[in-house]
Amino acid sequence: MQGKPELQTGEIASLVYNGLLRFSYLAQHKRLGPLWHKAWKYACGRFSESVRTRIHGYDVAVNFGHDYPLYARKFRNWNNPLIELVHQSYRHAQAPIMVIDVGAGVGDTVLLLESNCPSMVAEYTCVEGDEQFFAYLRANLAGMDKARIFRAMLSDAARPIPALVRTHPGSATARGSTTVHSIPLDELVARNGPLDIRVLKIDVDGFDGKVLLGAQKILATNRPAVIFEWHPILCRDLGNSWLDHFQALHAQGYQRFIWFTKYGDFSHFMHDIDQMSVERLAEVCISGMHDFDWHYDVIALTEEHAITDTSLAELSFAKKRRSRY
Repeated sequence: MQGKPELQTGEIASLVYNGLLRFSYLAQHKRLGPLWHKAWKYACGRFSESVRTRIHGYDVAVNFGHDYPLYARKFRNWNNPLIELVHQSYRHAQAPIMVIDVGAGVGDTVLLLESNCPSMVAEYTCVEGDEQFFAYLRANLAGMDKARIFRAMLSDAARPIPALVRTHPGSATARGSTTVHSIPLDELVARNGPLDIRVLKIDVDGFDGKVLLGAQKILATNRPAVIFEWHPILCRDLGNSWLDHFQALHAQGYQRFIWFTKYGDFSHFMHDIDQMSVERLAEVCISGMHDFDWHYDVIALTEEHAITDTSLAELSFAKKRRSRY
């Protein structure tokens, strides 16, 4: 990746950020853990400039406190379902595939796949709505010809939606007091020519169901394998339904749902929409009694997909991944 545009980064801030990441294992220590967390919190309040770090072997710029590198170190199986889905899709296509990445952030998903699924992806279409994250995305993926990036807010229709606000350094959620204009994913793709989409990844903090409702043509014509975040807490906070995801997919013939915990471990299978079970799982997530900020990643397939549910649940390829962070 040559010719990357430079973002103004702080040398001292970069040293502090990378030093905290290097010793992040101390966060689990009984006595030293509170000190590490205190140092991380203090540094996030002290430094506001961009920093240089490495994500999956690539030199990148991120905002100070961005927690992707931290979570990738902390949770060994994090994002394994996405790696396995891309691998299985490539294996059955017998050729490099096209991936749409909605909620592309700073480019971490693309770098994750480039590092762990080399030569399996022919083209990425990356969509990000946050202005700052988009600037990092553009800089971090500059020179990667296979990545096309778009700044857009996606929803179920072209209409005003709440603007994004930063909930923590690593994510932004559509809960602002002002509004911005959104478009459906179908419209964004139609503007940029027909695409042979094999994998659709969505991670937009409680708006995933709305994005799927705005992707009905893509689901009907391309039949991609879909992986999305199911986060009832954020759905509730935004006034969105946690059933939209499944209803939007089921309307286009998606009946197979493979559930994974937020840590990347297999949880369970679901065939069709078991609404009672979905509601009970939502109750567990919202109660906060099971685990902090509990949510799931879900893979959705149609009956005609050649990928088997068990091959995804086993995560055999992903467990042997090349790069964790």
